[in-house]
Order: sequence, then structure tokens, then C-alpha cells
Amino acid sequence: MFVCRACLRSLTGIGTTPVALRTLSSPRRAAGLVFGGRRTYHGKVAGRGFQADQIQIDIRSALAKPPPPERQASNNQPAAHDGEELWYEQKGIAENDSSGKQKYEQKLEATVRKQLQHFTDPFHIAQYVATALQKGRFDEALLMARRASRNKKVEVTWNHLIDYQMKNRRLHAAVKLYNEMKKRGQIPNAKTYTIIFRGCAESLHPRLAVAEATRIYNFMNRQGALKPNTIHMNAVLEVCARAADLDSLFTVLSTCNEGLRAPDAHTYTIVFNALRHDSLKTQKTELGLVDTEVKREVEKNIQKARAIWADVIARWRSAKVIIDEDLVVAMGRNLTLGDYKDNESVLDLVWQTMKIPRLDQDRSRPALPSKPDSKAVVESHAATYSKTAAENHAAAETAATPDSPGPEEQEIDTKDMPPKARRDLAASTAHKAPLYAKPGSKTLSLILVALGTARKTSSVSKYWDYFVKDLGHKPDPDNYYRYLRALVAGHNSAQVATLIEAMPRDIMNGITFRIAFHACVNDWASPKAFENACRIFDVMAKTQRYADPLAVRLFLHVARGNTRHFYERMEKDPEGGKAALGEQLVMAVDRVWEPLRILEGSLSYPAEATMSPEDEMAKKRGDMQEIMATVRRTISAIDKVTFEQLVTHRKTVKLLLTRRSILQRLVQRYIAKLYPDGPPQDKKRDNDMYDDMDEARDFQTDSTRGGI
Repeated sequence: MFVCRACLRSLTGIGTTPVALRTLSSPRRAAGLVFGGRRTYHGKVAGRGFQADQIQIDIRSALAKPPPPERQASNNQPAAHDGEELWYEQKGIAENDSSGKQKYEQKLEATVRKQLQHFTDPFHIAQYVATALQKGRFDEALLMARRASRNKKVEVTWNHLIDYQMKNRRLHAAVKLYNEMKKRGQIPNAKTYTIIFRGCAESLHPRLAVAEATRIYNFMNRQGALKPNTIHMNAVLEVCARAADLDSLFTVLSTCNEGLRAPDAHTYTIVFNALRHDSLKTQKTELGLVDTEVKREVEKNIQKARAIWADVIARWRSAKVIIDEDLVVAMGRNLTLGDYKDNESVLDLVWQTMKIPRLDQDRSRPALPSKPDSKAVVESHAATYSKTAAENHAAAETAATPDSPGPEEQEIDTKDMPPKARRDLAASTAHKAPLYAKPGSKTLSLILVALGTARKTSSVSKYWDYFVKDLGHKPDPDNYYRYLRALVAGHNSAQVATLIEAMPRDIMNGITFRIAFHACVNDWASPKAFENACRIFDVMAKTQRYADPLAVRLFLHVARGNTRHFYERMEKDPEGGKAALGEQLVMAVDRVWEPLRILEGSLSYPAEATMSPEDEMAKKRGDMQEIMATVRRTISAIDKVTFEQLVTHRKTVKLLLTRRSILQRLVQRYIAKLYPDGPPQDKKRDNDMYDDMDEARDFQTDSTRGGI
């Protein structure tokens, strides 16, 4: 009660002047008076026995009371200047607007002071700061952390602030908050360093991130009260790997030990991925290196990976580390960048760590991966990444002989297992055989890439059936893509056609059919290549709304290139061979005719509105050129049939000539749209050639009719 304006007027008494009433009702003049809620105000009035005169005096004294002085910080500086300046630009306050800044600071001070009166638990303060950061109120959250740091331990609150800056790609601001956190007596915990290192890994400035991460990591390792653990080391390794700084990476890796910073599977995975990216960078470099120099650099990285892998196997056999699929695939991807022997070692690698048999060999027990040829390579890098790596490598060589007994068959999926659970699992198997990694989609893709690079394409289907049928693995789009690539490398058009027919429709696109038709082009010596291409083309016509122009051209290329068996037949039966070749070309033209019409009609309805005809033409130009190139390839196939008289049936010839005229007019119409000022010189020459063909065709037709 007594909270509405009418009640307050009645309490002030009849003798109050109108000016005082207006002053009381004005929100600007009553800024220094803060009324409580309904329950608070009721308690105050009830405690005084509802004395109206006394309430009137209290109200007038509150109005006449001057505003409280600005609160001072602990270092005798104004509250607004306590540490880093606030972000005024977020509130639309100009840099030189001192009045606006002062009002904004006073508002924040009042808000934070009021909230701290109710918050005594650091947990509630951290929750309030996290909510404020989600709403974008960074200034309020920062001021709350600064005020709460005077008499409370609020490390979690500062962690939220640092994480907020890292997620917004502000590396310098996050490091400043970290330093300010220490100056205010807040001791960073393990989560603080994890947030900083993770943010450095995601920074847009990798070189700067490496410098900051390694500086903080070295401080923790040498002088910090909190020593870095495996998670911190892995995070810093990730920072170095993203920056492609292998020197810093191996320097950080040399700090691992058998205790708090014991390397795990994720540690080695980061190192292997960094070596692979360095090899790829060397292959794509434009520094003028010759092929032999590039191969030499790639081989060095592969030897480094083999040396580190020897340490991994030694620790795995002694139950100090658990191997997972990501680690095996990271090592295998390094091997796929090498020569034939390196790619063949991938099959030994998956047998060693996953118990996947060597299906390309008849023997049931294959040899383990080969060791590095040079012990100097091992010794030089052993001192870099571990003090005991050389001993582990020697133990791995002794244990990794073909006649040594392998571990018992036991698989476990550790993909989503936290580091502590991995260590506990490794400790529980200290006196048992090591655990095998569980193969998945990445493993299948790795094997398919290795088989395709090593040209062991006859074993591709064996491994595919082993994963899909025996292991019950469901292939993902990348598995289908790698399988298709491997079959193309083996020029096996029949298996490619079978795969295309069994492939899920939702993962097919134009590139899928381009790759498939390339297999048919490369399989030019097979008499069934064009038949397999027709199977692929039928799938494309059923699944794709608009056929891919380049895929259509490749199909026509198969029709014109798969002719070896026809010419062999012509040596014995010239007429029969010519008729069979003509039938194949006519069949190809018949199949592409309807998809070409649909493809040409797709340009009549643009996907999105344009501002002008010029903009519409600019968007259509590339598609029109692709369609025009496909149409010309079709015209070329028709000309081959008619000029060489491969078909003698008159109705078929007439249909082909009619279609050729339609296609020729389409080409001329596209040229007129694409080149309003006239086609280039080569285009004019093509047009003259087609005009000469038309005249020759008309002359040939008239002569035929006259003869009849």
C-alpha cells in the first residue's frame, strides 16, 4: 500500500504547496529518492504508526539531501578509472563526450553496487556475469568482476570474461584480462589456462598466438604455482600446429614427462597432423623447388612420423597410452603422402592397431610396418620429443618383429572418452594385452586412399565388403567418394557403374558423375565401357533435375573413344563394324537429347531476380558457355555419323539432321547473346565451319533426293 501517487499526496498533508507537489511527482528531481518495493515501504510506514507529518518531513529532507559523493577505488582513483577503460562505443557514446561517459559510469556503478548487496556467494556472481555476457553487457560484467575481487575469490568470473574475449577473437584483450586478474589477487586455475590456450588455437593471428601461448606455458612450467598438465600441453601443441611452427611444437613436446604431462593419444595425433600439413604445404609451395627436393622434404617428415610412431607402439605395448582411430588415421595419412612402400605400410598399420587383415595377400599374418632406415633420424628427434624415446624405439623394434606374439583380440572405442578415463583404462590394462582401436569411417577412407595410390585397386572391393558386410559399417559420403576415386584409378568402369547404381541419391551431384565418366574414358580398351557409361547416364537422368554439362560431354567422349573393338571388327567385316559404330553414336545422341533440352530450358527461368538484363546475362554467362560447348560436342557426334555414312537408315539420318539444325540455331542464338558486338575471331571461324557444313549437308541431301 501507499505506493500510488494519490496516496503519497494524501500523506504530504493539505498545507503542502503545489510547487512541492510538482517537485515530488517529477522523476527528474526525485532521482536521489529511491522507494522500495511494496513490502519495504509498508514496513517503514507501519513502524512509524502512520504519522503523515513525519513522512512529509522525511520526503522533504530526502529531496533536499545532496547527491552522495563519487565512490573511490582502492587505489584512490575514481571508480570509472579503476583498471581498463570501459567500452563506451557500444552504447553510442562519443569519445570526447565526457558528460555521457560520466553518466554511463555512474549508471554502471549503481547497478553493480546494488547487485553486490544481494550477492555474497562467488557462484552467484559468476552466474550473473555469464548472463550479462550472453546479453552483450561486457562493461557491467567487467565492473562486477573488479568490485567483487576486492573481498572475494571469483576466479570463475574472470574465466567467463577471458572466454568471452577469446570467442570474440580479441587475443590481446583476453591476455590483458589474464594479467589484471593476477594483479587483483585472483589466482588463475587450470580452467583459466585451458581457456587461454584454446582461444590462442582459434586465433586469427597464429604467429602472435604461438608467442603468447608459449610464453604463458613456459611461465607455468618454470615459475608458476600451477604446473601445466596434459590438457594444457595438448592445447599449446594445437596452437603451434595451427601456425605451422614445428620448432615450437617439438620444443613444447620435449616438456612431456611420465607424470602430470604424460603424452596421450591426442598428443601424438596433433604432432602427426602437423607433420602432414607441413608436407602438404611443401608440395603446394611456389618457392621453385624441383620434384626431387619436394619428395626429399616429404620423406623427412615421414621418417619423423615413423620415429614418433615407434615411441607410440612402445608406450601402447606397456599400457601407457591407448590408441584410438584418430591416432591411427593421423599416422596413416602421413604414409599416404609417400611412395609405393609407404602406402603399402598403411595396410600393415591397420592390421597392427585394429586387427584388420591384409586382404591383398594370401598370408594370414602380415609383417608389421617397416622401421625408419636411418637411426640418426630417430636419435635426433628422440631427444626432441622425449628423453626416453630412444629406449622406447629400441623396445618397439624388439617387440615389432613378425614372429612376436600380438595382443589378444579386444577392441574398445575411446573416441569420446575423457583423458582421465583413458588413463584409468590404461592403468587397468597394465598387466594385460594392449587394446585395439575400433575402425570407423576414417579408417575405411584411409585404406581406400592407400590402395588407390599404390594401384592395388583389385583389393578395393575386398576391403569395402569387409567393412560393410563383415563389420556392419555404414559408409558415409566420404567413403563413397574415396571408393569411387579408387575404382577410377583402376579403370574399372563396371564396378563404377554398379557403385553409382547403389549409391544414395542424396549424396550425388555433378562431380560424382564426372568422376564416374572419367573411369569409362580411361577404360577405353574394354568393349563394355560404353555400356557401363549408359548405365551411369541413366542414373544421372533419373536423379538429377538438370544434367551436368561437363558430365554430358564426357559421356559423348566415351561414345566416340570406345571404338577399338569396332575397328578390329572392320578389318574382317567393314560394313558390320561401321554399322555398329554408328549405332553406338546414334544411341549416345538419343540419350543426351532430352537432358540437353531440359538444361537449355533451365536458363529461361532465373533462380533469383536481377536488377537489369546485364546482371542477368552476367549470371547466366558461365552456364550458357557450358551448354554451348556440350551442344557443339553433340553436333560433332552427329557430323561423324552423317559424313562417314555410318548409318544408312534414311529416317535416322533425317532425324539427326533435324536435330543438328536445332542445335546449330541454339549455338548461334547463344553467341549473339554472349557477344553482341560479334564473336571473337575463333568463334567466327567456328561459325564459318558450321556454315560450310550446313551447305555441304544440304548439297548431300539434295543429291540423294535427286538420285532417288
